[in-house]
Amino acid sequence: MSTIDQSMTHTSRHGLFAGYRGRRIREALQAYLFLFPGTLLLIVFNLLPVGYALYISMHKWRIQKGHFLAFENYLKALGEPIDVVWVVGGMGLLAAAWMVWRSITAGTSSWGFLLRAAAVLMLLFGGLALIVGFPNMLENGDDDLFKSLLTTFFYSLGTVPLQIVLSFLLANILFQNIRGKTMWRILYFLPYVTVAVASAAVWRTIFDPSRGVINTLLSLAGVAEGNLPKWVFEARGVNLLIGEWLGIEIPTWAAGPSLALVVIILYNIWTYVGYNTVIYLAGLGNVPTEMYEAARIDGASQWELLRHITIPLVSPTTYFLLMMGILGTFRAFNHIYVITTGYTLGFPQGTTMTTSILIFKHFWEGHRFGYASALAFILTGVMLSLTWVQNRLSEGRVFYG
Repeated sequence: MSTIDQSMTHTSRHGLFAGYRGRRIREALQAYLFLFPGTLLLIVFNLLPVGYALYISMHKWRIQKGHFLAFENYLKALGEPIDVVWVVGGMGLLAAAWMVWRSITAGTSSWGFLLRAAAVLMLLFGGLALIVGFPNMLENGDDDLFKSLLTTFFYSLGTVPLQIVLSFLLANILFQNIRGKTMWRILYFLPYVTVAVASAAVWRTIFDPSRGVINTLLSLAGVAEGNLPKWVFEARGVNLLIGEWLGIEIPTWAAGPSLALVVIILYNIWTYVGYNTVIYLAGLGNVPTEMYEAARIDGASQWELLRHITIPLVSPTTYFLLMMGILGTFRAFNHIYVITTGYTLGFPQGTTMTTSILIFKHFWEGHRFGYASALAFILTGVMLSLTWVQNRLSEGRVFYG
């Protein structure tokens, strides 16, 4: 054997990649090489823009970069620093109380009393901190921000539960052996794959108070012109309108979302029910038929099958749709903008001004890029908090089989 061959054999046997340790190193290098392209794309197109947006949010930035403000944009939105400390600290204590209480098990009986006492104290102090800080935050912070968060809350509350219930019922119907179920599945899914801008423009035309299809049908049904709903032009709360119709006086604080926002809620439900139904159909397909057969042999009724088998076994699907639905409503923009376009943002009277629309207003109309970026990060914090709460509430309620 030549000297070169002997040298190569020696290197392969005693080099960096020799033996079990060398094989582990090679596997790790190969794994990192495969991960590198995706990681690079994530850094360039996700992390760097987020970092740059954070940089912008700490400056007075109107078209061009101004002077450094640190956290002034955030404090302008949220109020005085002490208010933010009270609220964030209170929320942190409430979260800690939840985690401590959940950590108490049968195995911690010796420490159970102390842990329960600590959880109760954190709950009390957290609640007091919120009581002290939140009213001051509302008073000293950006009134438009808190109103937009309330509008977004109404929008999410009116959209997501109805979507989940309707899509679950439709999925159970379409999962049966009914005639034409493929056609019905396609019809329900069509609104989701339709271009949002086009469908929202049509929706706006349907609910136009002067020449829309809905009011035309109501006129043909005998409703007087003065009693026709204004739909997207109506700023009053839907509860107030129902109270007027029934002759009941509704207090202002219980006015609820405006009728214009209800139109947008109906659009969102119409769009996403088909998508949620398809996801539920996939979840129902994973439920073992043997469980239904065994339950029927034991005399279970259809309601008992639904309650004790179907709902628990599709709970991961429900959790996924709830999480995506809530996050989607907090980020919604396109259809809200199209339905109210041609008027001021948030038309009428700011009752459709969700937080994403408010951010766009500061960015586009006021060219306050720094403040708009700060609002975007605040909205991100709200969504992360809601996701954390949803994850905690789902513990023990989502069955993964």
